[in-house]
Amino acid sequence: MEQNSLPVNVVCLKWGTKYPAEYVNRLFRMVRRQLHRPFRFYCMTEDGSGLAEGVEVLPLQETGLHGWWYKLSLFQADFYGLQGDMIYLDLDVVIVDEIDFLVDQPGDFLIIRNWSRNLMWNSSVMRFRIGRYAHIWEGFLADQQRIMQELNGDQEWIYACVPNAGNWPADRVLSYKKSLDSKCWRWAEKLGLGRLGLKAPDSLDTALPEHASIIIFHGKPDPEDVADSAYGFWKRASFIQDAWSDS
Repeated sequence: MEQNSLPVNVVCLKWGTKYPAEYVNRLFRMVRRQLHRPFRFYCMTEDGSGLAEGVEVLPLQETGLHGWWYKLSLFQADFYGLQGDMIYLDLDVVIVDEIDFLVDQPGDFLIIRNWSRNLMWNSSVMRFRIGRYAHIWEGFLADQQRIMQELNGDQEWIYACVPNAGNWPADRVLSYKKSLDSKCWRWAEKLGLGRLGLKAPDSLDTALPEHASIIIFHGKPDPEDVADSAYGFWKRASFIQDAWSDS
C-alpha cells in the first residue's frame, strides 16, 4: 500500500433483503474494534435505513444486476468521488482479531486465494487503489451478457482480469468450512444420514487457530446459523457472538 495521509476507505455492499441492516452494523463494530488505522466506513446500498451512526451510505445505482455482480462496480474509474485505497469486506465475514495487516501489507491488489479447485479468487476481502482497476468494470460492461452466462460469479471474472493479484496470509484469513475444524461426523455425511435429521451436538465448539483474524463464510452455513448451535454436521462457533458483541 502506498503511504499517504488519506484514511483508508472500508466498503461493504448490501443489496436486496438477504442481509438486514444489523449485518452492516455488526461489520462496522468489528472493524472499529479491530482496525487501528484511520478509516471511513461506507455501505453501498439501495436501502440505508437502520444503519448505525458512522456508516456512510453510498447510494446503489440500479443497473439491472443482482447479487455478487454488483461487486464489480467497486472497480469503477470514478467510485463516488472517493480517492486512495479501498478495503472491501463481505457482510458475512467475522473479524476475530486485529486487521491492521489489511492496510499495512505490501501489494497493489490483494485478495483471497479461493479454497475451491476452480481458477478464481474469493472476493470476500479485497484491497486495491480506487480507479486503478477500472478495466475490470469496463470489460464486464462491454461483454456483460456473455460473462454472466459463462462465468460463475464476480470471482471468476476478477481472476480473469487480475490473475497475478497478491494474497492475504493464509493463517490470518481463513474459511470456516475449509480451514477450521468445524465439521464432525464426516462418515455420517458420506452415508447421507443428514436426511434423517442427525446433526452435530451443540456441545461441540469450533476452535480458532492461533493467528486467525478474519473467518470467511461462503455458502452455507451463514454465521447466524452456527453462532449459537450446530447446523447439520457443522459445529457451533461461539467465537461469532464474541466478535459480534457491542463491547
